[in-house]
Amino acid sequence: MAAVNFSNVDVALTYASPHTKNAWAYIQGGWRQVDPLTPDGVTNMFSLLNCAKANGRKVSGSYESTTNRINVLYMI
Repeated sequence: MAAVNFSNVDVALTYASPHTKNAWAYIQGGWRQVDPLTPDGVTNMFSLLNCAKANGRKVSGSYESTTNRINVLYMI
């Protein structure tokens, strides 16, 4: 498993369902799931993604290449 870094990308879309720890974002040309390690972590990352989308801000971070799950995220 290898981490794929991304930098200064737009959040095009976000999606969540009522299922536990199921949040997604369309960034860098594909859907990426927020890594479902903890409920609070998923909530915090999803909030950050929505804030970036709503305010036209860019995000940077990394996701796992095999699962496409975002595991590091910050807003610029």
